[in-house]
Amino acid sequence: MRSVLPRAAALAVGLVPAALALQSTPAHAEDGELKKRLSLTFTSGIRPDMAQLGGTITQDGTVGTADSTIANALYATSNAFMSDRDNLTIWDGSNTTEADFRLMGQEPTVGGAMLGIELGARARYELDDVVNFPMYVSLGFHHTSKMSGGEQSRMLGDVGTTNQTVNTLFLLNGLDPADYDGGVMTNEYDASWTEIPLSVGIKVKAKKKPFTFAYGQFGVSQFAGGFSVSMNMDQNYVNALASHWDSDTNQVVNYANHEDDEGNQYTIGPIDDTVEFKLSGMGLNYGLGVQAGTKAGIAFFAELNSSGTSQVVYGSNMKDDTRKLLTATSSDVLPRADENWFNRLAFPVVTTGASFRTGVTYYFF
Repeated sequence: MRSVLPRAAALAVGLVPAALALQSTPAHAEDGELKKRLSLTFTSGIRPDMAQLGGTITQDGTVGTADSTIANALYATSNAFMSDRDNLTIWDGSNTTEADFRLMGQEPTVGGAMLGIELGARARYELDDVVNFPMYVSLGFHHTSKMSGGEQSRMLGDVGTTNQTVNTLFLLNGLDPADYDGGVMTNEYDASWTEIPLSVGIKVKAKKKPFTFAYGQFGVSQFAGGFSVSMNMDQNYVNALASHWDSDTNQVVNYANHEDDEGNQYTIGPIDDTVEFKLSGMGLNYGLGVQAGTKAGIAFFAELNSSGTSQVVYGSNMKDDTRKLLTATSSDVLPRADENWFNRLAFPVVTTGASFRTGVTYYFF
């Protein structure tokens, strides 16, 4: 965000000489131009990599699993929230190996970065007559929501039943190997926010062409919104995440169906939960565009806009089973001390980015 101020200042400085060289059209009509100053603009645009979650979805994943979990040790699942990169790598290996370590049961669904669509409107007033300079002020409302991307799925393989060593390990610990095969998990990321920008712009007008000019603008915006991630896991997938294997003793403990030190029995799963991350804050906006108008008071435009803000926030309250599962998958010690140790998720919510907008402007008077 700090880099936005120098860019906005450079934009303004660069446009001022051009605006001075091409003085504003006089208030009264020249070459058929109507004296109209107040306009309403309708906009649409696209914003790639919404909330800048592309790296998380495709590469990083979220919430690491302990090395001792069955999910990690046997199925190479290093994150409770999967990544596309791991999905494709594990699938390729599982699909081509001649060994019985097929870690994935079917081809995964990879989500990729989310692509957003932006719709909005803004009112603009030309200040030519007020300050005798080609400027304007605008106030807008834009809503951005997901159009595609961010949907993932994974099915675990059948190592528990097909590999004799693993099969024996489960049976010696009183566990059914079939309870660890074929588990399915789906994640779906979503994002949306609203922006209310207040901007000041400078125009470079085309002579003898009404409502036609190039422009640059900068200002401040109020943002409200965020993103969410849903996770749905069947019981077998939960078992893989919540079970820990001690390689020294060959003991396997499943915290999804476990009796604690006080003799209390508790279970985890299946999981069906959505965690939301919300922010509200101020940010900067700036952009460049061109507009071509008609004598009827209608103009069409295209612009490149950049705006945004960011905060690290806690997610909404998770369900009890989700907290217990993330506690268990993080460590084999934590669930013994406090099964709800993993209380909340923290994550940066980012609305910063560029959008390409097009639309139509209608001048009232």
